[in-house]
Amino acid sequence: MRRWGTLFCAALVACGQSKVDLPPSAIVSTSLCADGYVHAFSDIQPRLAALSWQSRSELSSTPEPLRSLPQADSDPERALMWKDAILISSAGGPGDIDLSWGEDFDVVWKNLKSLSNAFNLPDPSNDLQARLGALEMPKERLKILYLDRSGATAGPQTFVDEVITVAGAENIVRAPGWQSPDIEVLMKYDPDIILTSFMDSEYSGVNDRALRHEALAEKIESVPQIKIPGKYWPCAGPGLVEAAEHLSEYLLAL
Repeated sequence: MRRWGTLFCAALVACGQSKVDLPPSAIVSTSLCADGYVHAFSDIQPRLAALSWQSRSELSSTPEPLRSLPQADSDPERALMWKDAILISSAGGPGDIDLSWGEDFDVVWKNLKSLSNAFNLPDPSNDLQARLGALEMPKERLKILYLDRSGATAGPQTFVDEVITVAGAENIVRAPGWQSPDIEVLMKYDPDIILTSFMDSEYSGVNDRALRHEALAEKIESVPQIKIPGKYWPCAGPGLVEAAEHLSEYLLAL
């Protein structure tokens, strides 16, 4: 984090700068989570003064034209330069709006409503819910196993399970919550599809158990696989709608 702070200060020339020129009713996002939410508002671009320090990473959903915006983080001292803006943070972070964390679409709608009121902009929830409602259900309810490169998976009461369900499939993992089962347990699952994310990124750090274990790697390659881009998952935000659409398209194409 210190390295990012140093680069950020250097980009602004003076780290001690207490104020910057801001557009009217400026909005600043301090986290990848908050980035995903502000991008859900179609009329927000002229008011964006800065996005998070991860806004140019592979996990960011930031459109290319906005990746040149200044970057911000949750450091209280650096946040002073944005004191006249509406500061959006992740759950538990500093800022004018603290986004709630959850594992379902209801939390997404709740956060968007709060932001809509704060921004005085139309709430995008109705359009996003309409997109979910328009998803065509597949003829067969296929069983899906979710895996990331660490071998972690997800059962009920997780946002991955929410996406699988709303797309018209069945999560083969029935134990609730996020989990990292033994390889032997993973090998016993017999899914119709394996849904993967973060297989080509460093998001899971050096823990690449699913890729290093030969038998599990072969299993992954032997079953029909759909790759959901990692940028749809952070914070279980509005990107879940795109994840559900992505999965739905795949299921209907089978």
